[in-house]
Amino acid sequence: MPMLEVLVSRERPLTREEKEALKEEAEAIFQEVLGTPKGRLRVFLWEERREEEGE
Repeated sequence: MPMLEVLVSRERPLTREEKEALKEEAEAIFQEVLGTPKGRLRVFLWEERREEEGE
């Protein structure tokens, strides 16, 4: 099963809706470009909190 890891670095955490949108977009790209069947891509989102300047 194909897997994709996505690292997100920003000041605030992703909302549930943003996470779902990222996963859906990744799945659509993999379907279009690589022919990966729907439901066969596993997407892992890793969130890293961006450091404030001066910390």
